Amino acid sequence: MYHKEHIKAVGYIRVSTQEQAVEGHSLGAQREVIKRYCQRKGYDLINCYSDEGISGKSMDKRFGIQDLLEDSKNEQFDVVVIWKLSRLSRKLIDTLSIIDTLSDNNIALESISEKTDFTSTSGILMTQVMASINEFERNVTAENVALGHKAKAHLGEWNGGRVLGYNSVQNERRGNTLVVNPQEAKIIQLIFDYYLNGKGYRAIANELNHQGFTTKRGNSFSTIAVKDILKNPLYKGEILYGKKAKNIKELQDDPIIVKGTHEAIIDPITWNKVNQLLQIRSRNPERNRTGANVLTGLIKCPACGGHMVVNNSYYTRKDGTRIKKKYYVCGAFKNKGTTACNSNSINADEAEQKVSERFKELINSDKLVEHLLLKMKMNSENGKEQLQKKKEILTDKIITASNHRLVYQEKIKSEPNLSDIWQEAINRLAAECDEFRDEIFNIDQRIKKDYSDYDIEQITTLMNALIRKSQSTTNKTELKNLYLAFIKQIQWNKETKKFDIQLHFDETNIAEYLGIKPNPDPDSRPTSIPDNLPNANLKNLPNGRFFLRGALDIWV
Repeated sequence: MYHKEHIKAVGYIRVSTQEQAVEGHSLGAQREVIKRYCQRKGYDLINCYSDEGISGKSMDKRFGIQDLLEDSKNEQFDVVVIWKLSRLSRKLIDTLSIIDTLSDNNIALESISEKTDFTSTSGILMTQVMASINEFERNVTAENVALGHKAKAHLGEWNGGRVLGYNSVQNERRGNTLVVNPQEAKIIQLIFDYYLNGKGYRAIANELNHQGFTTKRGNSFSTIAVKDILKNPLYKGEILYGKKAKNIKELQDDPIIVKGTHEAIIDPITWNKVNQLLQIRSRNPERNRTGANVLTGLIKCPACGGHMVVNNSYYTRKDGTRIKKKYYVCGAFKNKGTTACNSNSINADEAEQKVSERFKELINSDKLVEHLLLKMKMNSENGKEQLQKKKEILTDKIITASNHRLVYQEKIKSEPNLSDIWQEAINRLAAECDEFRDEIFNIDQRIKKDYSDYDIEQITTLMNALIRKSQSTTNKTELKNLYLAFIKQIQWNKETKKFDIQLHFDETNIAEYLGIKPNPDPDSRPTSIPDNLPNANLKNLPNGRFFLRGALDIWV
């Protein structure tokens, strides 16, 4: 390939962020080695392409290697010199692709460390072996980092970066400990107070920005920033890890949630109350929760199925008195006219009266109790299926962890100087396996449990509380909030003038509006009767707690 008098060479150098400080890996060190190599070989080094702080796991954002490959098409150089094959890529398929591209353009590749002829049959084989090893090492490194983060999370330690409300301080183990920042903590407390006092995300963000507060990065507050703060369990003293863990896929569906080693800024009761409100309000936009129109956001158009909204109609009596009447009409008709739908109007007072009567009839009916029992039974059976699936996942995790332990035990033999690190990983995996086995035992106990008698008691508790709540509403605002909490939608039959109501029950609306807290342990059954329930036939009730096993949507 080299038949020219002067061979033009280019170098390629790369470091990832983790390799910056390692001797021999730095860009300067690689550039100097390549320069001396070309001098010995008599090459004219005309350029040195580089990618700084970029991982070799993919070609994305590696503009240096992309420019090199593009220039190789124009015969600008004869040979590419690298310090080590891993600098090209740590992924086998990318390494081979780069070598093929250079070969197609009659450009040689020389590695100072490997001293391999990449054009020969044996050289190609060696390249494949070395590239495979590089990829394996990268995967092992990524796995070890992920396992280290997971272990820290189990200990309640913070794995993230900067977060508003706390300063990240290095501890004696060279890890990071979160320490409350008093000034920033006041902002967090303000956000929670504002939300409990009825302000929405936008209103809170505006208020904070007007007061001159900024995020940790010095930016103005947005609705997204406010929402993320309200939903972050970090502020009640817990660590949530795995929701976005790229290298531990199983944690994305089943993240780690443990008590943190840091101090809470928001007390757990306040945090839980805010997040219950977040769940309830997420089902109904702000525009549906405000105003005195009780059925806005609930009643559906009988023709198109869209939301019906209030439309005011005015007429004048013969005596000159101006009268206003309210009607619920199709929202699509009101916004777009008859091309979208018809008005399908119904007098607002009449609709609200009929829905009120129907709602009271439903919550007092035996039919609803039967439906709830059936639904809870179905949920229980579905829940047991989900528990069985979770048990299978945990079993697979135990097998995977055991296989990793075998690999690490071999590593101790082949790399005795790193035995402490591998032994720590083995101990961590053993502890995880013990946790998985404990969880499997608990799942087996829950699968065997029969909740049928308990369900009847819970439903009776729920119905009594809901009846009392409906009877105690004194104005349209309270009634509207009750409807929005427990009614998912209302179907109006224009022909029969009847209303069908789909009720919605979950642990959030039960806790928020009826004062019956979710039961964190369905297998425990305290024996005291709540003081606010008048039904003398209730016995062995769960001390004002309710275990629903999922949300229930019921047409009655």
